[in-house]
Amino acid sequence: MRVDHVILGARTIEPLRELLWERYGFGVTDGSPNPDGTASWVVPFDTPEVQYLELLVTDDERKLAESGFGQLFLDRTADGPAFLNWAVLTEDIESTALLVEQVTGVDPDLIHGESVRADGGRVPWAEAAFELSWCSRVLPFFLAYGGTETRAARVAGDLKAAGHRVCPVSFKQVVTGPAQQQEWVRRWPGLAGLPVSVDPAAGPGIAAVHIDTAEGETVVRLP
Repeated sequence: MRVDHVILGARTIEPLRELLWERYGFGVTDGSPNPDGTASWVVPFDTPEVQYLELLVTDDERKLAESGFGQLFLDRTADGPAFLNWAVLTEDIESTALLVEQVTGVDPDLIHGESVRADGGRVPWAEAAFELSWCSRVLPFFLAYGGTETRAARVAGDLKAAGHRVCPVSFKQVVTGPAQQQEWVRRWPGLAGLPVSVDPAAGPGIAAVHIDTAEGETVVRLP
């Protein structure tokens, strides 16, 4: 398993765009709407493994207010930009989902869907443990993709569109606060092999993300 992406959220794209550009030299691109009332922008990394920061912002606040997820999103972005979640890529989403159920005793909500980019490009995906991850704020959820060649082919265009001043290359480390569900942490699929560390002084959720760039390592933190 490996880190696929880390999610940052805000009510609008402007504060995230400004912060990431002014402080880190990262540009953003895309801006595709999602069915849940959000829209997704990306900070693409220069790697064929397709890693990125996802910037989740409000597209339809009324629709967001109608769902549990949307209400959490609105609550967690009420005071400005925030780290929201992170996703791990797995080669066997069905087995991973089964392990999550064994660890938690909760249905991991394995679902299948298709992403549609603003340019019309489509990539099928499967997802597990999103709601469990969202509630924990520390443990990652899991993804698997079809059309991996299509994903990789997007990278060059996304990098050009983003126009980074400093180009991100890969995730080096995700720093979180302590998880409330310590019995889950010990058995969460793949967690022991991922580049994640715990800051005992941090609150629940992601505290920082270390990223390798073309100019060396940088640490993304939010105000």
